[in-house]
Amino acid sequence: MENEFLFESTILRKGKKKMKKIYNTLLSLGIVAMIFSSCSDWLDVRPSDEIKEEFLFETGNGYRTALNGIYRKLSTQDLYGQNLSWGIVDALGGMYNMDGVSSVGGGYAIQKISTRAFKDIELVSTTNAMWEAAWNIVANCNNLIQQVESADTTLFYEGEEERNMIWGEAIALRAYIQFDLLRLYAPAPSTNPGERTFIPYVDEYPAYVNNKQTVAYCLDHVVNDLKKAQDILKPIDEAKSFRVYDRLEYIASGEDRFLRERGYRLNYYAITALLARVYLYAGNLDMAYDEAMKIIKVQNAKRWFNFTSEYNITDKRNIKFYDDIIFTLYTTEVTDWDLEISYSSEDQPDYSQHYLCWHADKVKDVFGNEGSDDYRLLYQFEEKYWGYRTLKYHKQEEKSTGGRWGNPMLPMIRMSEVYYIAAEAICNKDLGEAREYIKKVKNGRGVSVDLSNLDKNGLVDMIVNDAQRELFGEGQVFFMFKRLNRQVVNYSGSSTSVKREPVLPTEENFVLPLPDSESNIK
Repeated sequence: MENEFLFESTILRKGKKKMKKIYNTLLSLGIVAMIFSSCSDWLDVRPSDEIKEEFLFETGNGYRTALNGIYRKLSTQDLYGQNLSWGIVDALGGMYNMDGVSSVGGGYAIQKISTRAFKDIELVSTTNAMWEAAWNIVANCNNLIQQVESADTTLFYEGEEERNMIWGEAIALRAYIQFDLLRLYAPAPSTNPGERTFIPYVDEYPAYVNNKQTVAYCLDHVVNDLKKAQDILKPIDEAKSFRVYDRLEYIASGEDRFLRERGYRLNYYAITALLARVYLYAGNLDMAYDEAMKIIKVQNAKRWFNFTSEYNITDKRNIKFYDDIIFTLYTTEVTDWDLEISYSSEDQPDYSQHYLCWHADKVKDVFGNEGSDDYRLLYQFEEKYWGYRTLKYHKQEEKSTGGRWGNPMLPMIRMSEVYYIAAEAICNKDLGEAREYIKKVKNGRGVSVDLSNLDKNGLVDMIVNDAQRELFGEGQVFFMFKRLNRQVVNYSGSSTSVKREPVLPTEENFVLPLPDSESNIK
């Protein structure tokens, strides 16, 4: 697989140096989104070089570069390359045994956020960088949306279809990042936050008003953006194939590649899965079920998002189980970041090695007697001194297709989560149907179960249990605990003196404080 993967533009053949200079200026110096010290700064500024921005959007290539730049920025360590996936968000969810975590490579922030030391100076530096990078993405999205929705369709290789593709993805990406900001910096809807306000929802560029909004207001705007993106992209994506082969293999080239290989981007199906996630978080079970069923019906008919077979895991080293991923980001650097925080050497004694791992007693509590069959424990972890080290981002041999394709992936939405959503959303009306969705996930990961006696409460407990196995390192477990208003349990200590420390689901523990520089947000 080439380094460029799915989000890398390959169409900058002519004038490449000139366009690269503009691209770097765009993302590094703030032509689209100024680097800022507070919300009021970035909401009020305009590009410092209107001529360069104007030139960027003179061609279809420029629009592609802008969209690719957004995907690239989302994949950095500040955002989903670490912090919002396997980094501090998973630490908030109690996923790691802190006894084995290194203090380098982001490990210090992981240690501190697990204890809710939100004001620690080094942790503040990490969360501030995350906050700023996220709003930088929002500004980039808003500017691209503003430019592309009125762009002449003759600028684009495939005319209106390509213009709409870029437009729809940009709208969905704007919603995606602001939804996660809301989940971090505001209480869950299930706790009845009422008319209190927490963060803005920004859908204009430049934006001159930076008022904080209620949770309900922000969720309504996330939903509206996603529904609009659905409407734009549905006629484009329903005519395409999203088999694994079509999502991964490079058949096309040049402009054709950018258009055809959208299988892991935020396409119509990924947006629909995301909308199901949003509705479930908002407590709208009927709508969550409806959106999840759209994906399940497609899966039943097309078989696009199948669970990875044990053969493909072992023979092809597909330990990321990418067959059922619906949306993923990409960076070739993630294996380096994993190595930095999970370094070890055969020359070191076991207790001196450091890595991200589950505590051995948590593994026992979560997997129970199913661990010997569950592909997730068998192939995505290795037992070591401090517990079970995660291998999800550990570099696999690239001579295998699983390593070559899977190494750079940052999974954002999986088919398994769609089944979880459908099960939880329908269990009050049809418990039998809900059981089948959970059974499908477990069977797909090598576990045979009889759920015939499982009641509603037991089913939700099983979803919580299985999601911890399934979504380890993907930044979703904490938000599940938060949505359900359940405590997180941090595990530490030796197997003979294990400590299970509950973290209660209070706002003090589950809502990140705004950066001090944002105290002027009204």
